[in-house]
Amino acid sequence: MFSSKVINNPFPGLRAFHSDECRLFFGREGPLDELLTRLERTRFLAVVGTSGSGKSSLIKAGLIPALRGGMMSRAGSGWRIAVTRPGDNPIGNLAAELVKREVAPVVGEGLPPLEAEAVFEATLRSSSLGLLSVASQARLRTPEKLLLVVDQFEELICLRPARKNPNVDEAAAFVKLLLKAAQQRELPIYIVLTLRSDFLGDCTRFQGLPEAINEGQYLIPRLTRDELRLAVTGPVAVAGATMTEPLINRLLNDTYSHPDQLPVLQHVLMRAWEHWQSHHREGEPIGLEHYQAIGTMADALTRHADEAFNELPDEYSRQIAERLFKTLSEPGPGDRQIRRPTRLDTLCRITGASRNQLIAVSDVFRAGSRSFLTLSESSDPVVDLSHESLIRNWQRLREWVNEETRSISIYRQLVQAALQYRDGNTGLLLDPALQVALDWREQSQPNAAWAERFHPEFETALAYLDESRSAREERIAAAEKQRHDDVAHDKQELEQTKLSLAQQIRAARRLRWLLVVLAVILLLALSTAGYFGFKLLTHLLGERAS
Repeated sequence: MFSSKVINNPFPGLRAFHSDECRLFFGREGPLDELLTRLERTRFLAVVGTSGSGKSSLIKAGLIPALRGGMMSRAGSGWRIAVTRPGDNPIGNLAAELVKREVAPVVGEGLPPLEAEAVFEATLRSSSLGLLSVASQARLRTPEKLLLVVDQFEELICLRPARKNPNVDEAAAFVKLLLKAAQQRELPIYIVLTLRSDFLGDCTRFQGLPEAINEGQYLIPRLTRDELRLAVTGPVAVAGATMTEPLINRLLNDTYSHPDQLPVLQHVLMRAWEHWQSHHREGEPIGLEHYQAIGTMADALTRHADEAFNELPDEYSRQIAERLFKTLSEPGPGDRQIRRPTRLDTLCRITGASRNQLIAVSDVFRAGSRSFLTLSESSDPVVDLSHESLIRNWQRLREWVNEETRSISIYRQLVQAALQYRDGNTGLLLDPALQVALDWREQSQPNAAWAERFHPEFETALAYLDESRSAREERIAAAEKQRHDDVAHDKQELEQTKLSLAQQIRAARRLRWLLVVLAVILLLALSTAGYFGFKLLTHLLGERAS
């Protein structure tokens, strides 16, 4: 039994577990031991797994607390730890994280945060040994070690890094920083990546990275049924509640076949806990009725996200939300969906909304237990989806992403046609392709900030579209004029035909009357001739008789 007082929700929802939630993180004890062993051996570890396999949670709530607790043999508990994500500016993001976590405070000592970031970034960009330079200036005290976690490493592959220098490959430069730091042994630097398994083959584009991954790779196994049971029941027990056996079995059965196993499970458990808190009787455990009330694994996420969307105050806010989620949901190579973390000022330019309007909309999706969006705490905040599973499991967002995919495809085709036209290799757009492009512009209302992510020649594309439309209008106008001319000509010919016909009719009438007159004259002539002929014949016959 337990107290009826409100208990804090032990489930994080869609987001990953944080390091301070390690006591709620269950079911990964075996993988955690293996991570510690491999990291100590290689100093470079790539944690690979499918989307939703729990990579980030394993590192944040498993590995990092274990390292700080001294669980790596011969390493001790003295760690400086930075967790970064590449985004579209991997080196800049790394510099910001190093400053925020005070990993190397000596480098930017006494400087305001933004100036310190600039110093860190300049140091990192100075050469492939930039990370080593930062670490050496950090004055790591024995036995302190530096752990750098690059979460969502696939962003380096699928998001185009912002080029500070057009002559430098930003992604390749970032990888070199990591490899150089991991390969040396003078400074105790450890590198951990989390990487979606469907992007593993893309790592071959970076020299030296495949070899490093082969040396230090850990592929996260799927949770066994017993591990999954522990992940469900462990946090409930820590929070002082109980769960019925029928619900546990139902969750295990529903989860094991679900493609987004862990994040959706955590979201469903978070929602079921909330419903139980609001509706349970004294001493009542969490049961099937609470699970079914929130929509089960099949519908809980869509219901919850739609609930937030429908709370937006007006149509303009809903339009901002649509553009916001479309921007944060990137259709990736093949059939892969990826998150695209985006700075708030960039989102303002893309959506046309102000910072306050965007924050107000995003807050609706972050309020309470809604962890659909994240907003970083910095002077230049970044907005992101909490997990890719939201794209796959929120019906409304799936439809938006499909629309966005089609919009991007039309834009790219338009740009290619515009560039070919500029080079003299093709003509202007014709229907139906022209009408498709015009409808796209009318419905999507694209702007340069949106287009920049897919191809920079936005103005060229729109100018080509306008010229194609003008040419079509000229063709239509010329055709309309020709039609009018043809109608006028046909009308003139018709009038002439009518006049000629009228003349022919009048001539025919005169001819008919003439024929009548001639016929009458002929009849009269015949009658007269007959009369005189009869008289003559009578006269002759009379003379012969006498």
